[in-house]
Amino acid sequence: DLKADRAEGVLRVQAAHVEPGAPADAAAALATELAAMAGWLGLERVVIGRRGNFASALRRTPTR
Repeated sequence: DLKADRAEGVLRVQAAHVEPGAPADAAAALATELAAMAGWLGLERVVIGRRGNFASALRRTPTR
């Protein structure tokens, strides 16, 4: 669940979910894509929220 917060220059990941059996590198791959999307939208950074079963893994993965 994404939101472009243009006033703050942030791509907000409001919730992140992963399905069972996802590859071990899913967090790193998604972090890379989120950073690319933020850049494409002209945003400076990505902020990961706390909702969803994948949010904590994604927050631990460098995206900036």
